[in-house]
Amino acid sequence: MGRGGSARGVLASRAAWAGAAAAVVAGLTAGCGPDDGAPVTPSPPASTAPTSTGTASPGAAPAVPDAGTVLQDGVPLADAARLGHDAGSLLPVDGGDVQVVDQGDGSVVATVQAPPGALAWVAPPPGGRGEVQTDGSLTLHDGAGTVVAALAAPVTADGTRASWRPVGDVVALDGPAGPVSFVVGTVPLEGATWGEAEGGRSLAVVPAPWVRDGGLAAQQALASRLSATEPEAASPSMQAQLWCHVLGARDKASWNLEPWRPEVPTTTLLATRCNPTDDDA
Repeated sequence: MGRGGSARGVLASRAAWAGAAAAVVAGLTAGCGPDDGAPVTPSPPASTAPTSTGTASPGAAPAVPDAGTVLQDGVPLADAARLGHDAGSLLPVDGGDVQVVDQGDGSVVATVQAPPGALAWVAPPPGGRGEVQTDGSLTLHDGAGTVVAALAAPVTADGTRASWRPVGDVVALDGPAGPVSFVVGTVPLEGATWGEAEGGRSLAVVPAPWVRDGGLAAQQALASRLSATEPEAASPSMQAQLWCHVLGARDKASWNLEPWRPEVPTTTLLATRCNPTDDDA
């Protein structure tokens, strides 16, 4: 299985984790590796970039564009030159517009204003795909399967849920008349540093603030990027430790993952506060 596949496989077991965690999740935050400092907090919005697409045609359902059109005419979800790769684009329907506010933490907040129905279209990078998660969030994958963007479940100003809907090679944003907003994260990993902990090698992982507060798409983006950055972290044991920290230690400054820890059942991993030893195997 490739790097992206390993990450998806571990995170796909979320439902099983949640059931096992009910009895022990309260104790997780007490001992998930050394606490290296205060949690990272998001920076305030830094910039706004509005884009408009023209005049609507009343009463007509918008035509579905192909991915090439969305990538060519839409708003890039990230600066590809700065990021080092394409992260996809968003194109509002005719008569709609989108505002993108940089959060300063590897994410933006996108707000779409358009008539009710299909409000906008999202396209992954060329050769990639979009995948709607069970919590209503959306991952965009490149041609190799790596998650390059995580889009949160969209909501209106009053909290009404909108939704993502795959259609052809794009994903539609469906909802009531805007504004509809959602976080788009493209830099999930702030740092991954090898050191020593409990007498063995340890990888201190620092997720971006938007990942700590995010849903399944954010978690998959982190797992995918970590596996691409540190291939050793794609092992089943380290991926399981990562998910354990996502579940119970979101506010810790860093999440310490050790390659020498054994694979154990979910209940054992949770009971050992993400730090199983050979005695627990």
